[in-house]
Amino acid sequence: MLPAIGYAVRKENRTILSDPALNAVEITFEHADVPLRMARFLGDDEFDYVSVHALKLSVGSPDRPGLRYLDALKRISLENQATAVSDHLGFTRDKEQGVEIGHFAPVPLSAAALDATSRNVEFVQNYLAPMPFYLETIAYLFQLEGTMSEAEFLTQLLKRTGCGWLLDVTNVYANARNFGFDAYAFIDQVLPAADRVQMHLAGGYFDEEEGLYFDTHSQPVPEDVWSLYHFALERGRGKIDAVFIERDAEFPDDSGWRSELHRMRRIAEEVTGKG
Repeated sequence: MLPAIGYAVRKENRTILSDPALNAVEITFEHADVPLRMARFLGDDEFDYVSVHALKLSVGSPDRPGLRYLDALKRISLENQATAVSDHLGFTRDKEQGVEIGHFAPVPLSAAALDATSRNVEFVQNYLAPMPFYLETIAYLFQLEGTMSEAEFLTQLLKRTGCGWLLDVTNVYANARNFGFDAYAFIDQVLPAADRVQMHLAGGYFDEEEGLYFDTHSQPVPEDVWSLYHFALERGRGKIDAVFIERDAEFPDDSGWRSELHRMRRIAEEVTGKG
């Protein structure tokens, strides 16, 4: 099965949304939080696959996701005939402290956190039905202590809930590089637990002074990430639904946007044997 191929929509890449190589888009919910604004993002173009990407469900928090936010997310997604909805495996708020963190923090890798996250994911899935829900692997610059590995945690979460996996290939690459694990082995371990998969590709940079790779969405997709993408497509045959490239800074010209789009599709066609 050939996955749907496209971009996370930004105003800077809207001119290439009519490219024949593109048949999918991802819309960030916070960028298009009412039907009119979402329609303006998509214009008159039609796509085979539309995914709405949320930022604030905070499924890794101990408390349940907010109903007001979830209701708006579902309403907007249904009104715009979205194929799927996604958010991040992490937490962005501490309800007990009344604090919005402002970024995605990793979930403690513990049985208690797994139970709480599973309950939240199941609640979100039931609320958003019939649209499938995908959880994205986040990039992080610190790890919380736990009793299992990230791959074990994610594998158990996917098996328990049956939710989709948004495999952010660049995030896995960044985490592997920063914390010394094998990105290929991570993907190989988790993929069998996922019944359906989306993917993100992006580019960042390595900071020599910090000794860390930062996933900034500001650079072209690096060769190491293209290789991981090829590997994940092969290992995930038949379950990869859609792939999106993300870019949020230092935007290319139209030829740059199209070059990565066409490469993404070409690799998918080579792996699936469908052109």
